[in-house]
Amino acid sequence: MNDPTREYYKLYEIQNYKNTIEGINWTYLNLPNADIKRAALASIKNNEAMYTSCDVAKQLNKDAGILDPNMYDYKSLLGVDLSMDKKARILTRQSASSHAMALIGCDTDEDDKPIKWEFENSWGVGYGNKGYLTFTDSWFDEYMFRLVIHRKYLDQKAIDCLSQKPILLPIWDYMY
Repeated sequence: MNDPTREYYKLYEIQNYKNTIEGINWTYLNLPNADIKRAALASIKNNEAMYTSCDVAKQLNKDAGILDPNMYDYKSLLGVDLSMDKKARILTRQSASSHAMALIGCDTDEDDKPIKWEFENSWGVGYGNKGYLTFTDSWFDEYMFRLVIHRKYLDQKAIDCLSQKPILLPIWDYMY
């Protein structure tokens, strides 16, 4: 998870977030985007797609299947600056994890730094680019929330955090 409202390298648990019949709460390791991207890229290079969850409706051109925080210039159109950073959007509930997809690809530059990423969506071939959505690396920073990444792609610092006792958050928490 990338939750800039909380301390990184901590384990969190959402109280009563029992979305399975077994009644197991949802627990997440909060990491900076740089760590998440490094692990995600390693997973993609090993041909292992990942479950991801993001705020897919933000800065989306659904016909082209492109997501970019600079997709639309609302300030010029409305004469009002509507920008907020990710932390402010989370705290005011203007942004949250809203849809899950498979993260399947990444284009990198000559230094192996991500430029754009790709989702395979579940909404069918009539949505986006034949069912795929491409998003810029800066969109990843702003609107990506959850990724399920195999621990073999995490660095030792992140793996060590998995043995922490989770910090219990209330069910009404904004990271639900």
